Amino acid sequence: MKVVMLAHHTTAEGVELRPGDLHDGFDDAEAARQIQIGGARRPTKDDELRFEAADRERARVNVRAQLESATVDELKAGAEQRGIDLKGATKKAEIITAIVAWMNEREAAEREAAEAAAKAQK
Repeated sequence: MKVVMLAHHTTAEGVELRPGDLHDGFDDAEAARQIQIGGARRPTKDDELRFEAADRERARVNVRAQLESATVDELKAGAEQRGIDLKGATKKAEIITAIVAWMNEREAAEREAAEAAAKAQK
């Protein structure tokens, strides 16, 4: 069960949790106990959206780092495998820019599709 921590806590695995952290590693009984003693609360929809945005940003940073560490040939091969039009880019920075633009377009399309599906269910 996901909870938002209200107090500092160290898990049995040694993970340090701070107030404001979203944690989904507790089993239901421990999550309920943390809520009962005031160490955590159930996340709101705003919490969920905020943490989803932070997760997307972390993923974007990780992908960017992976792209930066790849060679030009590796970038071109990866783009070709995914059907990404590099628009004549030959320099590493240009190729990365084209790949990131493709990723952003794809993410926006997925988000729009999810929003449309959610509206259709209402």
